[in-house]
Amino acid sequence: MQVDTLIVGGGIAGLWLLAELRSQGVNALLVSDELGKGQTIASQGIIHGGTKYALTGKVTGATLAIGDMPRLWRAALNGESAVDLSRVNILTESQLLWTSGGIGSRMTGFFASKAMKSRMDAVPRDAYPELFRHAEFHGGLYRLDEPVLDVPSLLATLREQLDDALLQVDVQRSGLQQAGDIYRYQAVLPDGSELAIDAGQIILTAGAGNEALLASFPERSRREFPGMQRRPLQMVLVRGDLPMIYAHALGMSDKPRATITSHRDAEGQTVWYIGGQPAEQGVGKPVAEVIAATQRELADLLPWMDVSGMKWGTWAVDRAEGGQPDGSRPDQPVFYHYANVTVAWPTKLAFAPMLSARLQSALSMAKSGAKPVAAGLPSPPVATCVWDL
Repeated sequence: MQVDTLIVGGGIAGLWLLAELRSQGVNALLVSDELGKGQTIASQGIIHGGTKYALTGKVTGATLAIGDMPRLWRAALNGESAVDLSRVNILTESQLLWTSGGIGSRMTGFFASKAMKSRMDAVPRDAYPELFRHAEFHGGLYRLDEPVLDVPSLLATLREQLDDALLQVDVQRSGLQQAGDIYRYQAVLPDGSELAIDAGQIILTAGAGNEALLASFPERSRREFPGMQRRPLQMVLVRGDLPMIYAHALGMSDKPRATITSHRDAEGQTVWYIGGQPAEQGVGKPVAEVIAATQRELADLLPWMDVSGMKWGTWAVDRAEGGQPDGSRPDQPVFYHYANVTVAWPTKLAFAPMLSARLQSALSMAKSGAKPVAAGLPSPPVATCVWDL
């Protein structure tokens, strides 16, 4: 099979790039076993605008880089861009940020400062959600202009639009092969048959799977690529009779004490999916210990709320990123190029539009206008969401 561009990896980074290339007449193909498997399906669906990176009172590189992402995503959600997400389920148009009563006058003043006015506004007390109307809540509540998307809906929408450019492969048995001075992709289909795919550009957006793909390169070639780093999380899930909230709980640190998004599982039950400090501090710890710590944190943050009858669990997420000398999170997407192969990591779900734009600017991609080549071949399904596993 011959295509202009081959994308290996079915997360949001690869799908967004595929949609844009297809709209421009590029004969692009994406191969994966399941769409969103790994980081995308395990994300909270938050389209960050950088607010939480500015909570120290400083404008960081991450804040500047990600600040325009909600606007680009909203254009897609309104059907006003090459990536049409108008049928995606938006869980909430804006998130909440709540502070405890003892957070301190310095931080409270910062939230009301000019620096934050474009990012957030105070919620009037008569507009508080029921969860925060309790007499024991003495903190402040702010609204962030950052939407939260239903990630399974996002993946299903893109799958429907791009189905004839998607090919299901056995990722464990498929990989790159050298063909002279360039590389091709040797795909193994679900039925065991093999397909050699030649492409002018091969772009790897497989997250942690990029590591195994690059392992097939000669050692000399691998030295051209800086390494990949992993920053794991142990997310916490709470299932039961819970209110639907989308909020960051803040303390004195620049990181949220907890980031909560709400979802419906296959049986219609509400699931709180909790990130922030519980997920970061829980890495490598026993599940029971992580759950107990999160229960204590919620009891401190929401002491009037009874969560004793809830079902608890955790989910390990392996965040894969372009390697940094100090192991810190990259401020922006990262990609490297060698021969006809580019390996890319978006860093965050919200960065998918930026990564796509930068790849298209950096690479020379043929636009043959040829018809899709995957019609009639097996198409990868959407991965099962975390709260239904």
